[in-house]
Amino acid sequence: MKKNKSFTIFVLLTTIFCLNGCGNATEEEKELADFSASISEFTAVIKDADEQINTIDTSSEDASEELLEILDNLDKEFQELAQLSIPEQYKSIEELADEASINMTNAVSYYHSAYEAEEFSEEDANIAYQYYTRAMTRVQYIGYILIGEIPEGDNITVHEETRENKLLDKLLHDDEEAIEGMPVEATDTFSE
Repeated sequence: MKKNKSFTIFVLLTTIFCLNGCGNATEEEKELADFSASISEFTAVIKDADEQINTIDTSSEDASEELLEILDNLDKEFQELAQLSIPEQYKSIEELADEASINMTNAVSYYHSAYEAEEFSEEDANIAYQYYTRAMTRVQYIGYILIGEIPEGDNITVHEETRENKLLDKLLHDDEEAIEGMPVEATDTFSE
């Protein structure tokens, strides 16, 4: 099932990227294609890092240095993800990308503390793993949203903002001008 979702994301992103190749693409289509290409690159980097981490020879003297180098590169990629220009239809992932980046930065910092101390710090390694897991969970949520699914779980809350909610707010504040030109939109926020 995981491969199927990855394939679906890949096909979706490739299709969007192809739209960019059309000479008559709108600015919105170009923005979407650029975003799609960036997400595809990010996905490839994550897969590559996962493969590299899983192939580290743990008995090697350089194992911790290899791990830290991979994690440093991941941290840079997560920071770039948080800085992406996100198309309007995917604005709900903006906060998730920021949170993923912050969590990855914290994870990398604690991994460095754990492995670079005179004596390995299991406590720092555990904290680092928790931050790493949070970062990767948020990336997973982003993937769900990009393919049109709503993540589920005990720690996920979905908030929808509808026109009726805004209309009531505007009526309560007697803002008639804002009511007339009010667009209909939905915003989903996910938190762990």
